[in-house]
Amino acid sequence: MSLVFTSISAISGLAALSAATIGILAWERRKVSGARYLAWLMLAVTVWAGAATMELSSTLLRDKIFWSKVEYLGTLSVPVLFFLLAADYNQLERALRPRTILQLLLIPLFSLALALTNEKHGLIWRSFQPSPSGHNLLIFNHGPLFWLLVAGYSYLMMLLGSLLLLRTLHFYSPHYRGQSLILLLGAIVPWIGNLLYLSGNISWQGLDPTPLCFAATGAIFAFDLLYLRMLYVVPIARGNAFNAMGDGIVVIDNEKIILDINPAAANLFGKPAGVLCGQQLQIAALAAVADQDGAHQVELNGPGSRSILEVRAYPIRESGVTLGGRMLVLRDISRQRLAEEALHQAYLQLKTRIDEIETLQDTLREQALHDPLTGLYNRRYLEETLGREISRAGREQRSLTFALIDLDNFKSINDRFGHIIGDTVLCALADLLRAHCRQADIVCRLGGEEFIVVLPSADQRNGWMRMELLRQRFSELHFQAEEQHFQTSFSCGIACFPQDGNNFARLYQLADMALYQAKAKGKNQVLLHDPTPLAPEDASPAEGSPLTPTHNAGSE
Repeated sequence: MSLVFTSISAISGLAALSAATIGILAWERRKVSGARYLAWLMLAVTVWAGAATMELSSTLLRDKIFWSKVEYLGTLSVPVLFFLLAADYNQLERALRPRTILQLLLIPLFSLALALTNEKHGLIWRSFQPSPSGHNLLIFNHGPLFWLLVAGYSYLMMLLGSLLLLRTLHFYSPHYRGQSLILLLGAIVPWIGNLLYLSGNISWQGLDPTPLCFAATGAIFAFDLLYLRMLYVVPIARGNAFNAMGDGIVVIDNEKIILDINPAAANLFGKPAGVLCGQQLQIAALAAVADQDGAHQVELNGPGSRSILEVRAYPIRESGVTLGGRMLVLRDISRQRLAEEALHQAYLQLKTRIDEIETLQDTLREQALHDPLTGLYNRRYLEETLGREISRAGREQRSLTFALIDLDNFKSINDRFGHIIGDTVLCALADLLRAHCRQADIVCRLGGEEFIVVLPSADQRNGWMRMELLRQRFSELHFQAEEQHFQTSFSCGIACFPQDGNNFARLYQLADMALYQAKAKGKNQVLLHDPTPLAPEDASPAEGSPLTPTHNAGSE
């Protein structure tokens, strides 16, 4: 093989080296949209430009024809890969399916087969002649199928790919349209080079600058990929989702310049997205939290409106590498905050109602356990607590005195002076019992003129002395009714635990029997239960005992 390296072949070699370098860089970022097919495109350009270097350096005709056939590996695959790159950038998944890619490569494979067997039919190249321009150039006179299968199909793929790149101008925000135009410029360069070659309007006849143009296109795409990061911008389908999101999204650089913003965020700022892109982030509260991780709440006050935003800032990373800038996600939580405040107010109101109900329940319980006239405990309270007091006295082996009190001649007081005076007498007795009983004692009004006093830790003697003292003091009280003064008294019967009984019913019965004896002996006295059996004529139960109805107001 005879080779002569010229300046033109050197330029082609540099283009192959440049394309290989760009392909390696793109392959390292192959997870980025479009980068994988950019790497394959640069591989095809490397083959094309490398084989062109060898063809331009060869001096023998058979060697030039051989390397031209090798060039067709890149010549026929580059347009298809350019279309696939544009389709990947536009997220056209159907065009990237293996079956579709195989269909797109059928014509290039058939054209390659024709080129490899051209000596038998001359359908790709009809003839060859040295170029009058020198520089070891060779002019290829193309056959009919070259124009149909090679040039025609390649132009079709290039046209479709360019239209897909042009399509992005409609979807990206104005701030990124300049970068989209750079991509279109990169797509136009191969068109110009190939048209100059096929039309013959080039100073060096026989030189095909198309691989050099594709190397330049790869450099432009890599510039967008690695510097401007154009291929990092969300593609068409994701761009639609970006614009349709209800949460506001703002992308800023390290200088707080707004690089991109979706309509939801623009509405929060009160300005169009096209106006905000490229401007400094003016909202001080947002700028303050832009560099901070985690969730923050920011309040925006507009004309006649107030918005509360939950702001989350995320660094922009790719493959674990921080690229600089931040993405702010803005969620309007104004309604949520209003709902929380309303829920809190409802909670406070409910708590107030519950407190009122609890207070009312306590009041009702107190009223249910107290006599409304005297304020003393009633029979229900006595029945609830006496069992506990008896059990406690049994455990501690202590005595307990059960005293049953009944006012003397109370019916005559009601008849002579009226029920109001009778109520006054009842209240006076209640006050006396309340004032002279211990805190541990239980004082109850059973009803009518009948009272019960339970004296824990009091034996018969102590209980009798205390009740006798109360009887004396009550008998000394003076009452006035209709300018008349009168005095009254009470009788009391006492039964003691444990010697007389060990439950409420038994103690009540025995105390009632003692009270009956006190009444029978002249009233106004305190008697202990006498275990001596009564005479038959004295055995009838006294009024108010468990065997007879309870005394009511106005009875004896």
